[in-house]
Amino acid sequence: MNYAIACDLEGIAGVVGFPKEGLGTQSKQYQFAVKQAVREINAAARALFDGGAEKVYVWDNHNGSLNLDYMELDKRVDIVAGVGAKHRWPGLYDKDIAGVLLIGYHPKADTYAGILSHTCSSVKYQYVKLNGQSVGEIEIDAACAGRLLNAPLMFVASDNKAVAQAKDIMPWIRTVETKEAIGRNLAVLKHPLRVVDEIYDTVKKAVVNLSNMKLYDISDPVEVEIRFLRLEDAESALKSRTKDVMMIDAFTIKYTAKNFLELY
Repeated sequence: MNYAIACDLEGIAGVVGFPKEGLGTQSKQYQFAVKQAVREINAAARALFDGGAEKVYVWDNHNGSLNLDYMELDKRVDIVAGVGAKHRWPGLYDKDIAGVLLIGYHPKADTYAGILSHTCSSVKYQYVKLNGQSVGEIEIDAACAGRLLNAPLMFVASDNKAVAQAKDIMPWIRTVETKEAIGRNLAVLKHPLRVVDEIYDTVKKAVVNLSNMKLYDISDPVEVEIRFLRLEDAESALKSRTKDVMMIDAFTIKYTAKNFLELY
């Protein structure tokens, strides 16, 4: 049994960020976030190996990748890192992945009071809708795992808003709430080490219940609606697309993609 863990940083325990900032390398919380991310990944990986995993892959995908201290990761894992991939979950399409896990993911862009909520870019999009439904990276990467890996999403660790977002459409998954969001940069935080213990226990349960996990998909063709934060980004997107693009208003474009994998 092979598994893949995707790691972002905003949903990691103890992280709230700062107003009008992302969680880049200059953030005061970045160094803590990457250290805690390693702890959470190791707990999940240990649970997977204890549950019979042969291989566990860790995809370091926050920002431009290359965030984690790989020497501190469980030495049994293999690591996917870097940029320039055509699709999500790069390098794993032929690895016979049984299930995927999301650690440190965050709520979608239009989530009220979600910790560091955004979809793909915190400085570019107000929301992204696919087939009329607002989506975030949780939905996108769950659908890509289904299409590209034939693997279900089985576990999510994030704030309570992102956990609720995931369970609303994928009620079979197992989850750990790392914090209770009060505002974009305000939360009641679980102690990070307690979260590590909860991740280990919950991932072990997810492995036992793997047969109940389902593939998630976003059906073709895909009606895409994107609302930008800035006018010039909307204008640029309009110019870069073909004549099928409609301008809904000054900030919002809409078009149809024939296939979901054209997008991600």
